[in-house]
Amino acid sequence: MHELIELLSSDMKPALGVTEPGAIAYAVSTACSYLSGRAERVDLRLNSGIYKNAFTCGIPNSTHLGNLYAAALGAIAANPELGLECLSTVTPEDNTAAETMIKSGAITAEVSEISSRIHIEAMVYCGDESATVIIRDSHANISCIKHNGKVVMGNEHNDETRDDPLAVPIIHKYTLSDFVELIETVSYD
Repeated sequence: MHELIELLSSDMKPALGVTEPGAIAYAVSTACSYLSGRAERVDLRLNSGIYKNAFTCGIPNSTHLGNLYAAALGAIAANPELGLECLSTVTPEDNTAAETMIKSGAITAEVSEISSRIHIEAMVYCGDESATVIIRDSHANISCIKHNGKVVMGNEHNDETRDDPLAVPIIHKYTLSDFVELIETVSYD
């Protein structure tokens, strides 16, 4: 199979609404699933592209926009088993609870890096307990989960090319002519 077709196949996932808020909610809800109680605080670290793209995006089943509401609804109502469709069950009551959580200052979001490379780090807290989920390179790619500071899935530093300025994403190896040729020759299936 052609490398670009493999890339598309691995990156195409069902999503509800805009991908960025869904990915934020997915990361937060997955982290919350490791807590024994309801999240009291959520801290987000997002690459500049995710931060910007989600900042003004509407949230499915909500009248609200942006990073903070995606995180709050991820903590309150999202079902991580639904992946990027995790906000499909949000209710008006969930929206009210999210408003309260945000007004109390329990949700923060900051830019972790200036990059188009996807990075979402959701840290959730309940009393003395914490959980962190890191999504990297694709909106649904959980690369690391930590519970109370201990890695329970993946590897916190498994991305050896993260700090390599010479690392080039696969798609950047191709020219416009390469894409045209692929489109003209690839089978419909």
